[in-house]
Amino acid sequence: MAQGVDVEWVRTAKPGEPSRPPEELEAELRELRDEVRRLREQVAALAATSPRPMPEDARIPTYVARLDTSLEGGVPKAGVIAITGPGGSMKTSLALYILIKNRAAGRRGVYVTVEESRESILRTMRHHGLGTDGEFLVDIARLRVEHEGAEEIRDWLRVLRDFLVRRNQRERIDLVVIDTMDVLVSMAHLQDVRNELFHFFHFLRSMGVTTYVIANVDPSRAGVANDVTFLADGVFELRFSGAGEGKVQLLFRCAKMRHTNHSRDYFVLTYDKGFAARPYEAPRPSRWRGR
Repeated sequence: MAQGVDVEWVRTAKPGEPSRPPEELEAELRELRDEVRRLREQVAALAATSPRPMPEDARIPTYVARLDTSLEGGVPKAGVIAITGPGGSMKTSLALYILIKNRAAGRRGVYVTVEESRESILRTMRHHGLGTDGEFLVDIARLRVEHEGAEEIRDWLRVLRDFLVRRNQRERIDLVVIDTMDVLVSMAHLQDVRNELFHFFHFLRSMGVTTYVIANVDPSRAGVANDVTFLADGVFELRFSGAGEGKVQLLFRCAKMRHTNHSRDYFVLTYDKGFAARPYEAPRPSRWRGR
């Protein structure tokens, strides 16, 4: 290599200009190579830290066994997903499970509890074996109870928006759970519920976070579930169904999911160290019926 460099130098040197020793040329070449390597490393480091555009088909998994495969890998990133159902249908447990499993996978998220206390949420976590670390819990319910004048705050949607913006600036948020929309809407004293929720959901999408909002379904009274499901990008619907002989099953279905080719059939939702969705089979009529 030294001879090649020397030959090249001799060929290109101007007449009368003294040739430089090969050792000097090799030293300069090594410095140039080192500089190029350092520049490449700097470019690679900048590329790693710079925000990348979100793929159109980016998905956030639910980690519910056999569900993600039916959702093309999970729910669309930065979407608003409603979890609806009657009392006792494990809406809170399902939302907690999805959030905690995503946090374990390296995503950041917060659980905003508006109605249930932090202690109650932690107890649910322990009961399902989901750990005891509740640093991601945001207890608005406690704020309402312990601070005088909290109930007089009219614009709770703005309070929550401001909190999420500040939290996201301090530490990037990937997922948010709001439990429940019924109480949040009631606290906010909204004049036009659908219009206000439209703007609130738009704000959540603009942040780039995937949001699960819980809404109760009570046939005996009107609630916000209709407005929430109309505006949401996806809807997970929970309900009970008789399984015969006095037994009751918890059924689950994805009633709606934008940008996703999904089944709308019911699954039986079970929990045994993790949520699982298995195909629903309607109970067969008893052969003794009518005898």
